[in-house]
Amino acid sequence: MSAERGKLYRAIWRWHFYAGLFVVPFILLLALTGAIYLFKPQLDAWQERDWRGLPVAGAVTPDAQLKAALAAVPGARFHSYRLPAASGDAAVIHVGLSEGGMRDIAVSPQGEVIATDDPEARIAATVSRIHGSLLLGQWGGFLVEIAASWAILLILSGLYLWWPRGRGLAGVLWPRLSARGRIVWRDLHAVTGFWVAGLALVLLVSGLPWTDGWATAFRAVRAELGLVQGPQQWKGGVDLHAEHDHEAMLRAARDGTPVPMGMTLTDMVQRAQHRLMVMLGMQ
Repeated sequence: MSAERGKLYRAIWRWHFYAGLFVVPFILLLALTGAIYLFKPQLDAWQERDWRGLPVAGAVTPDAQLKAALAAVPGARFHSYRLPAASGDAAVIHVGLSEGGMRDIAVSPQGEVIATDDPEARIAATVSRIHGSLLLGQWGGFLVEIAASWAILLILSGLYLWWPRGRGLAGVLWPRLSARGRIVWRDLHAVTGFWVAGLALVLLVSGLPWTDGWATAFRAVRAELGLVQGPQQWKGGVDLHAEHDHEAMLRAARDGTPVPMGMTLTDMVQRAQHRLMVMLGMQ
């Protein structure tokens, strides 16, 4: 190795070393919280275990369930209705509070409010906030974003240090376990890093668009390339007072126009259930 290349190698090794000191604690925390968040459906189901397997006799309409939910939280604004997974499960109505914040209201099939839950206090939501901002708000998000960016530098500098430069495959594609001392540890580090580098880069690059700084830059690039289009208001001639104007409802949901006045929550739930059964081949 020439003197110039040796100098460059040592400089990149130092950058790799310092990046590792800064990044590794964040990588371990993000990996742990990300792995836990993969089980969000199971965590939510466990926290909602008392909302399942309820009696179905005397079941009321979704409109009656919505009325009960709004009466239980005065001043709340209706946001969404989650279909029960089974006939004996409670419906979950997502509402916004007048003082800010959101609530999930579990309503039994008979229209009785059985629980009011803060979605931000759930285990999965807390894990998500740790993963995205370390529970430090916007500044925590910037810190995670910086750590992810340095992790990319860590991987790229590691690949430069791993590059064979005329050596054999031992110590490059597989570790030299017969060796002793620092060579074994070097091979374990370098070879393992090489095999996981591609997946790690995909995870990092695919996660950065969800951050504040990188997301702003991505949106600016997309706008510059003409890939972002403004909302197009629907101006169709469908009668909004039609009782079951499902196409109008779909266009309203897509374009942000008002939901057809004749379409009640019960109508929409029935339509959604019908479409789900058709998709599953049950009708």
